[in-house]
Amino acid sequence: MNYFLSMSRLLRFDPEPLTGFNLKSRQYSCMANVAVLGLIYGLSAAFFSHAVLIGKGLDAGGANTLKIIFAGLPAAFLMHAGAALFVWVFLKAIGGRANFIMAYFDMGVAAIALWPLAPVAAAIQTGIHSPWLLILGSCLSFYGFFVNLFILQKTFDLSHPKMFIATSVSVIYIGCFLYLWV
Repeated sequence: MNYFLSMSRLLRFDPEPLTGFNLKSRQYSCMANVAVLGLIYGLSAAFFSHAVLIGKGLDAGGANTLKIIFAGLPAAFLMHAGAALFVWVFLKAIGGRANFIMAYFDMGVAAIALWPLAPVAAAIQTGIHSPWLLILGSCLSFYGFFVNLFILQKTFDLSHPKMFIATSVSVIYIGCFLYLWV
């Protein structure tokens, strides 16, 4: 099965491609999906921050644009690694059967569901406020969340009640962590 067909099936909540992936396929898909997520976010941030930079009297072209674009890559990989670590701890504690590297790779495979959210997040972060943008961002966030949830449930082989408990604890903990961080 090729990459594009596998990813489209995963986005439709079909677990078949995930069970057919070997470790190397998961690794490549993870790295590709997280890298593209970072580039989409970086390109979007560069596009939306152009007016912000000019408004502050800063150079909005050339090297600064490239810095903004490529800053999305490490941001995506660091956020992905942190989220995978938090999720792995709570899913493993509730009886999940996967190791950290499988959680990391499978969450990276699921990062494809966050691609449409990246431009919306960049627009909101640069100060564009619109109720429609917030509604769209919320809908895309929920979709990405549920794709990740679906893939992680298959990876850790957890029942629905255990997955609900682990997800609730993870969301509360990460929410509190982000609240204190900001």
